[in-house]
Amino acid sequence: MRPLYVRRSKEGLCRTVRRFATGEKEVPVNQQGTANERHQRIWYASAAAAAATSALGTYSLYLREVRQAQIEKLPLASESGVFFMNGTSNLANQNGIGKYGPNRDLTVLQSTVARAGLMGTSVKGAKSVKEELDTIRRWHHERGFRGGLVLRALTQPLFSSSGDDDGHQEDLDPSEITGGPNELGRMTKDFFDQRECYYLYYEILGNGRIQQHIFCRGTTLFADIFTCLNSWLVYDDELDCQFHQGFLGHANRLIADVEPLLVPPSDNGGERGTVEISGHSLGGAVAYIVAMKLKKRGYNVVRVTSVGSPRYCDLESTEKLFKLLPRDCLRIEEELDIFTYLSPYRYGPQLGNKLWFVRDSSSGEKRARYIPYSLQVHENMKWIDSVIVNFLIPELALNWGRSHRVPVYLSDINQLRNHVEEKMTSHKNHITTNEDHPAPVPEADYVAKENVILVDDE
Repeated sequence: MRPLYVRRSKEGLCRTVRRFATGEKEVPVNQQGTANERHQRIWYASAAAAAATSALGTYSLYLREVRQAQIEKLPLASESGVFFMNGTSNLANQNGIGKYGPNRDLTVLQSTVARAGLMGTSVKGAKSVKEELDTIRRWHHERGFRGGLVLRALTQPLFSSSGDDDGHQEDLDPSEITGGPNELGRMTKDFFDQRECYYLYYEILGNGRIQQHIFCRGTTLFADIFTCLNSWLVYDDELDCQFHQGFLGHANRLIADVEPLLVPPSDNGGERGTVEISGHSLGGAVAYIVAMKLKKRGYNVVRVTSVGSPRYCDLESTEKLFKLLPRDCLRIEEELDIFTYLSPYRYGPQLGNKLWFVRDSSSGEKRARYIPYSLQVHENMKWIDSVIVNFLIPELALNWGRSHRVPVYLSDINQLRNHVEEKMTSHKNHITTNEDHPAPVPEADYVAKENVILVDDE
């Protein structure tokens, strides 16, 4: 038997050779316990992370079930009595569907959404809306619009790093900024030539009144991204509220440019000209701010429509701002449009009656729900604008950006048209075959029924 010191020496030599071959560092005997404790901590942390993930997944599934149950309680837009087809609003009331909010002709609504999405998309590769003007004008004429189009080139940038976004500064001359005909100068000039952010459609009606419709462009240019990211809340003296800084500056510049073109409020008390404002994405948020400011200045703003609009004002200001809007204000949203949930921090929900396109969890079919603003302010209805409840991460990741596009919204509205037509046909046949019987759902009963359904059980 070998002496003990010989065996230990051999074992030490083997360990040294093994460490040299594998690059393993020697752990002193007094630190071996520390290494074991470190491995235990890693194992405990992994187990805790797995347990938290499992709990979060379980809660998410539970929240989805609760959300879907609440969605099924919301009134279908096709049965709200608000939406109708070409001149059938009177027929809708006679058929007992009822009228619950300002009526909207779906043909006109679909056209409005399409017109709001014309800028930046009608001519591929266009660097300026001026290049698209002929296409936009032709689109209107082909669809029976006989009025005129006004497009102004706003040569000042939509985003100012100096923070001077009050809309009262003078327009900049690109020739004074480019610094000569070099490449950088041409790039800067192109940047400033891309400033159009709206167009104005006007038409003189047979009764002498002037219909004016402002369409605000959505995010199209690289500079628009800076406008969206400039999301600090800033105070606006005119409306006495806080707004998204980028959207407020954008709205102020637009108003300063378009106001001289509108029929002034002093003309027959402002009744001679009506103003409608519509916009998609960034343009939807700007449309609402422009509507509030114009209405406060005395203009006859009769209708506002936003499509896929992000949030634009703080939570405390929503009640005050809603009073500055016309009765007919509609926001159209798709449940997988991620931009309608931005910016979530300290911002209140968008204002106006909500036309919401949501999917049924069992059939996967997309149906339109209509929630008037008078019900949105109810405490039990806050969930419809909650980011936590409605932010469906897997679906949003797979759908990234597609649901925000105008063609998707047009397809949704067209599906709603089909449902309304089916409803109209069904009720018309019922009235024809049962002339001596009253309508199945009187308006008063329908409203009362909705109020019961929309309140959670205590």
